Amino acid sequence: MVNLAVKKMYAGYGQKEVLKNINMTVKHGDFLGVIGPNGCGKSTLIRAITGVVDTYKGNILLGGSSIKEMNRKDIATKVAVVPQNTFIGFPFTTWEVVLMGRNPYTHRFESLKEEDYERANRAVKITKTEKLKERRVNTLSGGELQRVVIARAIAQDPKLLLLDEATSHLDIGYKVEMMDMIKKMNREEGITVISVHHNLDIAARYCDKLVLIDNGRIRTMGEPEAVLTPGHLRAVYGIEAEVHENPRDGTLYISPIDHKEIERTYKERIHVICGGGTGRKLLKALVDAGYGVSTGVLNAMDTDLRRAEFLDIDVVAEAPFSPIGDEKESENMEKIMGAETVILTDFPVGSGNLNNMKAGLKALKAGKEVILMDLIDISKRDYTGGKAEKLYLEMIENGAKIATSVKDVLAQIG
Repeated sequence: MVNLAVKKMYAGYGQKEVLKNINMTVKHGDFLGVIGPNGCGKSTLIRAITGVVDTYKGNILLGGSSIKEMNRKDIATKVAVVPQNTFIGFPFTTWEVVLMGRNPYTHRFESLKEEDYERANRAVKITKTEKLKERRVNTLSGGELQRVVIARAIAQDPKLLLLDEATSHLDIGYKVEMMDMIKKMNREEGITVISVHHNLDIAARYCDKLVLIDNGRIRTMGEPEAVLTPGHLRAVYGIEAEVHENPRDGTLYISPIDHKEIERTYKERIHVICGGGTGRKLLKALVDAGYGVSTGVLNAMDTDLRRAEFLDIDVVAEAPFSPIGDEKESENMEKIMGAETVILTDFPVGSGNLNNMKAGLKALKAGKEVILMDLIDISKRDYTGGKAEKLYLEMIENGAKIATSVKDVLAQIG
């Protein structure tokens, strides 16, 4: 079920166009992070979804209905927004502000019901703002006020929660606590979340998917590993950075690098022929060891392709579920000819990728050092009726080396 669909949307303020040709779908239960440099249009996207800013072209569908045909109250029963900056001019109590989250469910001059109070009490309990209930909002700190606004949004009982850098005013303890709480609601209650983030580490830790906006356009959208790549960070943020996996929980974190370090000369160039996840550990080990690495031919959606993009490795990619075409085979051979060493992992071989085995043999005959990883016997991964095994044995006859582990590969290079 699609919770939100943005179709060919252009939006901005008056005559100033900020967002251009935005296309995205957010499914029920998604946790989507919106990232990008300052002024790229992140907050404008949040405002466009709720109809606060002008949409010049395209459409935004909420639960299948266009927001242009929905009144403010209808939208408010489905969507709650926590803005980056909140100003409440009248000195309401915290409790009164949280109860405002129930306004979309009451008619004019109608009193709040027992259910409304229950939802509000639940919200202050979740956000740990019970002790602030009797405080006037004009006496609260910026962080306390932001927690109250989050409580108001939760009391609204939304199907879609929009967070515009909602935790920016919170100290690190409350920031993590609030994001943990929102993530729990997302998982256990199925609330869809779209969250704008300035902090990329927080976005990578909590969001299942990310959309990267650059100058008002979506540059890329997908899982954090596919979006937070050194190449994307360089192109959009203008920084050289390494992207690491936290060994404790597998989440990503960004480490900016000094330009001089990134411009080092590589030990040598290595081309890896892999697929199906067989190159995952090897690719990272080679990059960490300081080699210049390329890989291919890999089909789109292959797990090794995702790993290569994550590591900012030069990839020769073919369309998903397609055999290797002449153009990609030629491109792959160009990478091989530019490398000193070619490594073939123990990938399954079928008719679609048999050309990768042929490329290994061509590399040998061109005088390249070729290393064959042999963790899985070729006879157990040959689905070509013996053609792959024949090529494998021919490579050995022509001087290919055998390696039985990633460590063994590193030891044999050169």
